[in-house]
Amino acid sequence: MSKFHFSVQEYQLSGHYLQVEIEIVSPKKEIQLSLPVWSPGSYMVRDYSRHIHKMEAFLSGKNGKRLEIESIGLDVWSIRSEGESFKVRYVVYGFDYSVRSNYFTTEFCLLHPPSLFLYPKDLEKAEITLEISNILPFKYCHSGLEGKGKKRTASSWDEFLDCPILLSNRPTQSFRAGECDHDIVLEGELHKSVIKSLIPDLQKITGEQIAAFGGAPNARYLFILILSEGAYGGLEHLNSSVNMYDPLKALSKDGYAKLLELLSHEYFHLWNVKRIRPIELGPFDYQKPNLTRELWIAEGITSFYDAYFLLKTKHLSPEAYLIKVMEDLQSLEKSEGEAWMSLEDSSYTAWTKFYNRPNDPNAHNTGISYYVKGGVLALAMDLYLLSETSGKRRLIDVMNELYRTYHLGKKRGFTKTEFFQSAKKSTGVDLKLEFGEYLNKPIPIPIETYLAKIGIHRLNSNPGIELGFATREDRGNLYISKVDWKILDASTDLSQGDEWIALGGTRIHSGNRKDLLKLYKPGDKVELLISRRGHIQKRKLKLSKRLQTSQFKFVEEPSEVQKRLKEIFFRPGIGS
Repeated sequence: MSKFHFSVQEYQLSGHYLQVEIEIVSPKKEIQLSLPVWSPGSYMVRDYSRHIHKMEAFLSGKNGKRLEIESIGLDVWSIRSEGESFKVRYVVYGFDYSVRSNYFTTEFCLLHPPSLFLYPKDLEKAEITLEISNILPFKYCHSGLEGKGKKRTASSWDEFLDCPILLSNRPTQSFRAGECDHDIVLEGELHKSVIKSLIPDLQKITGEQIAAFGGAPNARYLFILILSEGAYGGLEHLNSSVNMYDPLKALSKDGYAKLLELLSHEYFHLWNVKRIRPIELGPFDYQKPNLTRELWIAEGITSFYDAYFLLKTKHLSPEAYLIKVMEDLQSLEKSEGEAWMSLEDSSYTAWTKFYNRPNDPNAHNTGISYYVKGGVLALAMDLYLLSETSGKRRLIDVMNELYRTYHLGKKRGFTKTEFFQSAKKSTGVDLKLEFGEYLNKPIPIPIETYLAKIGIHRLNSNPGIELGFATREDRGNLYISKVDWKILDASTDLSQGDEWIALGGTRIHSGNRKDLLKLYKPGDKVELLISRRGHIQKRKLKLSKRLQTSQFKFVEEPSEVQKRLKEIFFRPGIGS
């Protein structure tokens, strides 16, 4: 068996550089080393190799003869050592403040293995060890890798590449839930009142999730929570997660609930994706996209349960939970994307479309989020199962069946067909017959139909006007930032980047916009003055109607069946 010993060393932290050295002991005469082009859980080719510099190779020992490195691809290097042990050394630039890449500073370093460590292209079995240099100015090394302090080991390449590392001067705080030891490290400042609540609240949420699956799949788990202004995001790993959040937002009730929802989401991935997974998501090919049409299971079902567990642990009231459901539903309704893209297409094209949304001003008109619509679908499935089985079976029963059969039993992922087979086996209900068309057709899910089963209906009121476009402010002036073709008539020639100068002959700006729009009502035809590439132009626009208040409410006189199912859906405890 080959041996790979990795060491992370000081290079120039103020310039956001670290150095990696790998000592390789292998009988092979030639070894090809690769750097992943993507990270599991973040489905986009990211070309991490652009941050690799000054690569060199040389024989181990006193001789230290330099070896030739041949680039045989943008992310693959070949080295001939004729079977002798040798070392590879390179410098990595890390200054991407995100959960999916390296971030090296003098305050802390987030090491993201897929963007940091080379691995053998054939993924041979090997003894893998890691050592963090004591010269680096950090007291703690936090990671899900086995070992203590700055020396760690991994049993496989998948494990090694799926355990992020935080080098920090901040210790962890610990709690135990469901026979699993949990650590959380807060990198940044969080108000004492929030910290006081966070640990016991996380203990309840993680304990409830563990109970839902009949036990924890691992003995320990690490939450990495990096705190800074405007930060938000999370990425799941084998026995840990990296999360980013704005500490000021955590001071409000809603902001704190959103933080718990983020942590709940990443923790649920401990089962869904990391163990219960579409068959295409493992074993991984780190050199190319791993395409699947089932991210609506991986992320959509997780997006349903992240808030639902908060409901079950009383961190969300039923009313607050329904507000969140309405927000998700309206984000779909306001977009033309549901008529253009199916859930399965959203999943399959995530690599080129979903993750490129920030660079595509038209994405909302042609695409949907498998997180949001997948979560709505999961809610509909859960309510349908609740109704069809008189409250005896739920979606969590399907997840448990998948976990037992495919992860524990067959030790592999599942196909779409096997997902629905497991659903029928565990509940007696054919979910494919009821929901199949919502997967492969670009049509909306009638969630109101399913919410009615637990005595909830929708109320729309307070009519107002809808422009059909959104704006951004720049020095008081307004510029069109997004055009919604579901609302705006196709004959109206407006584009992103147009400056909106006047409405109905009156100069419009950020200070008077709201008051000016109050002068009009739905159906009015108005004249807009815009500037496009410096040319002043006029546009005609018919104002659309928008119901500004849309909410889910409990019906005043529910049936006995509705009352019973409602009680089951909302009562504490997922297994209740």
